[in-house]
Amino acid sequence: MKKLYSILLILIIAQMDAQPVVSAAHAVQPGSLTYYGVDFTQLSTLTPGPSGANVSWDFSPYTSANTNIQTRYDCPGGNTNCTDTNFSQANKIIASVAPGGSERYVYFKYANNELLTLGAKSIDSGVTTYTIYTDPSMELKFPVTYLQTFTDSWAGNSTPGSVAETGTQTITVDAYGTLKTALGTFPNTLRVKVEKNITSSTASVPTSNTTFVGYSWISSSYAGVLLTLGFSETSITGGPVIYSRYLSYGKNTLTLGTDDVTAGRKMDIYPNPSSDYVNIKNGEKIEKIEMNNAEGRKISEFKKADKIDISGFPSGIYFLTITFKDGKTDTKKIIRE
Repeated sequence: MKKLYSILLILIIAQMDAQPVVSAAHAVQPGSLTYYGVDFTQLSTLTPGPSGANVSWDFSPYTSANTNIQTRYDCPGGNTNCTDTNFSQANKIIASVAPGGSERYVYFKYANNELLTLGAKSIDSGVTTYTIYTDPSMELKFPVTYLQTFTDSWAGNSTPGSVAETGTQTITVDAYGTLKTALGTFPNTLRVKVEKNITSSTASVPTSNTTFVGYSWISSSYAGVLLTLGFSETSITGGPVIYSRYLSYGKNTLTLGTDDVTAGRKMDIYPNPSSDYVNIKNGEKIEKIEMNNAEGRKISEFKKADKIDISGFPSGIYFLTITFKDGKTDTKKIIRE
């Protein structure tokens, strides 16, 4: 019986170790990303496909009808719009320009453990519109792992127009597996599901309520997202329900490697699995190490460590978010036997 238990434990650990992980170092990297949007008329039979472990999705029949280019900047200094005082806490921007020339900038506050949306600015025909979140929206928690889930709420206002928006959302990493798109086949992808309820109101205008369900496929081998699709239903008092859906996909190269935070920075973590200590080669460059459980919750922190004691933690999967002296980060998976 003891032998059978040991075999089952090995199989469970092997399956968990095979699950992909996306670290903070891979999110919102600076540079340009190209996405291909699919025409709405092609999406009448669109479904998100299965959830679960080691599943497959095939969206290759959907081909693009338009192209969208996003450029991501670090703040301060990456873009002149970084200096906008409405978003003084922002350290990341995503900028896009529509074919007609209108500009859009989305502002983020990025940290080793989370990504928050602070709001957006649009410039069209000389008119600037702001959406400012008084309560920011949390987009991701790092590291992103299978079965991670959290809930969040946000609130904001748009000017001019005086549109007030509130919402709640549940984000769940509900699947991992192999994704196929018109650009190729991508193993080891995570699927992030978001469910939102949004209420928008303006003086003298009927309130609108939107239910949105979206899915994004991400990988530690590519920047941005590999594929995004969404379904929404909007009801306005006294009017019909408006249904919408969309799909876009891309294949954008990382600006950093999947094993190194920067060129020439390669770490060895051993022994792994371990029941007591884990050694981290290259420890002289490390400022701190945060230890997170499989759900992404921080459970411990180590300062400038090249050897950490994990003997007091239960058996299972953990993630080390490593911050280097130059401010860069990386995430590594370890197993406590």
